Amino acid sequence: MYDDELLYSVIARYKQMCGMLSNQAMVKDIFGKLIIIKSTLFPKHLDAFVQNLPPTSKLTTKEIIMKHTMFPFYTSFLSEEKAQSIYEIMAEGKGRAVESLIGFGGSKVKIPIYLRYCPICFENDIKKYGESYFRRSHQIVGVLYCSKHEVLLKDSTVLSTESGFDFKCADAEVCDIAVLTDPFPTRIKELNLQYTHNAERLLKGDYPRKQLDFIISFYIDKLRSKGLASDNGNLYMNDVQEEFLSYFPDAYLEIMQSAIDPENPTNWLRFFVRSNNKNRSPLRHLLFLQFLDVDINELFQTTTVVGKRKIVEEFTPLFDINERRNMWLKIIEEHKGATRSELKEIGKGLHTWIFRYDREWYEKVTPRVKTRKPRTDPVDWEQKDEECLMLAKEAVKAILNKSGKPVRVTPWRIKLTIGARRWFENEKLVRTQQFLRESKEDISNYRVRKIRWAIDELSKQDGSITAYKVQLYAGFGGGENEVRELIERILGE
Repeated sequence: MYDDELLYSVIARYKQMCGMLSNQAMVKDIFGKLIIIKSTLFPKHLDAFVQNLPPTSKLTTKEIIMKHTMFPFYTSFLSEEKAQSIYEIMAEGKGRAVESLIGFGGSKVKIPIYLRYCPICFENDIKKYGESYFRRSHQIVGVLYCSKHEVLLKDSTVLSTESGFDFKCADAEVCDIAVLTDPFPTRIKELNLQYTHNAERLLKGDYPRKQLDFIISFYIDKLRSKGLASDNGNLYMNDVQEEFLSYFPDAYLEIMQSAIDPENPTNWLRFFVRSNNKNRSPLRHLLFLQFLDVDINELFQTTTVVGKRKIVEEFTPLFDINERRNMWLKIIEEHKGATRSELKEIGKGLHTWIFRYDREWYEKVTPRVKTRKPRTDPVDWEQKDEECLMLAKEAVKAILNKSGKPVRVTPWRIKLTIGARRWFENEKLVRTQQFLRESKEDISNYRVRKIRWAIDELSKQDGSITAYKVQLYAGFGGGENEVRELIERILGE
């Protein structure tokens, strides 16, 4: 077994070496019984596999799970109990599907459809070993580059999840040595290589598992130190979101299946640092740690956290309460008809003391005098609405005519283009608010604009234009089949 090799790849090479044609016969030979294998990333019945090895073999179930499956990466942010449960299912082959326990079913972050490889690693393996193999580190969700050669990973033709595999080796039939042209800006490459480095540390390490509440509290502590949370742990979520979107380019978040609509109060980021029992993808944990500029070792080596806390201030009155009450009653008696604000001004220090230490009594004895005149709105909102509507329309034109990579027309993007603050959201700007809602660009139209832009840009470069190149250049990532079909339709026009 090669270093970092998927068990699936080991079995595929064994099948080829033995010249076996029947998958069923091979599975029965390896596991000692006929089983159905559905996943390349989380194989099961590994105890049976180990027990069926020659008596001289020193290979253990733990070594296979920790060094030849994706278990260490996908369980890094799960509790010890849940990680142990997944371990036992992989070892014994009983129980629920591993993917459902990890949270793949309801997650917006999907694993790569095909097994991936680095063309330079592939070529070097052929020269060194006479064969190549599928590496675990190349299958990590969100990893775009080979960390060793810093070139884009490529999709093989081998599916990562399938019912009843036809075990295929990483050979010339499913891989090639052609290196892809990198369409991504330097910033995206830098961000992803940093992500890849951290992800590989999770994959190759054996970190102590933490409860989700502990991890959330750790995040709150770090946000507090950055001034993005109050002393008691309440998050300044608008500031967190703004800082996060400033750190990660929109295009990169889209590639990482973690795009954020700042107008949506239920976007994933707003729920990420909240205590609930929902699984979070390790991809998003790594993005958040990267945003916080925190080394992953610090998270797993930290033993105590604060998180949310109650701050209780105890005050010891220095004056006799009855004496203070009598003084306040005297002020009320001498200034009948005065408003609370006027009484506060008359008895400045006394008012502060009574209000802080004897609030309930203060509310009972202090009169409320309504002498305010009806307020008149100094703003002509109809005229303001007309002005804001014109600004919003101009902003839409500016967004659509923007040079470079297209951005989606959304209410948030319109306000950002204008440089508007909270007043722009006033409900009295009726026509403006209606225009903002109606102007949100349909996702299909946005994709078409990005695809046409990518085709135009690639046509200026040397080389052929393929659907895959367009998909990467436009920032969709390599696993979006629906987008790939749309690109092929547009290329065929």
